Amino acid sequence: MGEGLKQRLIGAVVLLALLIILAPALFRGGETHPLVTSRSVPETPRLEPPPVPAFVDQLDIPRDVVEVVSSSTEIVLEPESVRTDKTTGVDEKGHLKAWSLQLATFADKNNARSLEKQLKGKGYSAFQKKIATEKGKIFYRVYIGPEVRPDELQQLKVTIKKEMGLEGIIVRYVP
Repeated sequence: MGEGLKQRLIGAVVLLALLIILAPALFRGGETHPLVTSRSVPETPRLEPPPVPAFVDQLDIPRDVVEVVSSSTEIVLEPESVRTDKTTGVDEKGHLKAWSLQLATFADKNNARSLEKQLKGKGYSAFQKKIATEKGKIFYRVYIGPEVRPDELQQLKVTIKKEMGLEGIIVRYVP
């Protein structure tokens, strides 16, 4: 085997080893990831629906159009002291457990789309879902996520509260 070929193989092995070592940091996003803001532990989440956000007054829509609606299809994350199972991993059906930060519920799809665009403009992975109540009313919920680690959403919840005045709740992500 020639000397040049040996050097190329050694170089390829070294580069491959560096890629394996650095890949988790590259794919996690490090400290610049939009969902990682600090390492402090925020307060435990409340298990009640969020209030109507303060920014609704700026949207020029009647106050009665915006309504906070709870849904039985979502699982709200319990405080750490109450939880006995792990919040990450696989559920009983074999699906990966994931969580989202629910921020607001709108009766008008355009208002939900506006908040979603605003969040995406700030670099968050926002999305909306169409929700139907038992009475047949249609609402649109705006979320950030999903994330496998709910502690990242806990940190994000504090950031969103400071930046936008939105009091979110952490819910189980249901695709």
